[in-house]
Amino acid sequence: MKKRLLFISILVLFGCVDNPKKTEPKKEEVVVKHKKVQKKYTKEEMELKKDFKRYLDYLDSLDTEGVISMTYPKLFVPINKTVFKQYLNTLLTSPEISVQSFDTNITKIGKIESFSNGKFAKLKYKATIKLAFINPNLYNDDLSIRVLRNVLQKKYGRENIQLDGNSRVITIHEEKNLLAIKENGENEWKFIGDNSEYRKLYPEIFPADILSKI
Repeated sequence: MKKRLLFISILVLFGCVDNPKKTEPKKEEVVVKHKKVQKKYTKEEMELKKDFKRYLDYLDSLDTEGVISMTYPKLFVPINKTVFKQYLNTLLTSPEISVQSFDTNITKIGKIESFSNGKFAKLKYKATIKLAFINPNLYNDDLSIRVLRNVLQKKYGRENIQLDGNSRVITIHEEKNLLAIKENGENEWKFIGDNSEYRKLYPEIFPADILSKI
């Protein structure tokens, strides 16, 4: 049971959660049929990208206060913000696992569209997280390591999982989807996960005209 709870914690941590030292380019190079082209951002898209990068910086540094401050606030209508923050902090201070690194990279900034309360855009980023087991009694034999590897590979894909049985460090790669929301009268973009679990909450927090577009 303890191992099962730990595994669930790993998945939740990775599902919830660019280096501040990276420079902010005004053009992004993309590859189309082996030809390099320059994608030019509009002023509004550059503002979105700036806020998006700041949100990812908070993720990279595992700053729960920062992440929550840039999370779409209406998410905390169906979810209690205090409980959510406490749960995240509990995972990050777990005596069972240690987050060695969390790195992100923007891969897509979609078209900015309007809805009744403001504007929204679809986003994507790639994330790489390294987790180490610090409890010597967990996953301490070949069988348990193989079982964990198989479960993670089924969820994330074989090519996206590296598990070192000797150092007991897991590296997970995944591309994540987000929605960026900027409501009328607000000065910055807010963000919310875009996956099957979050979409179950969307009808409680979004008006019908945005639901029909996403």
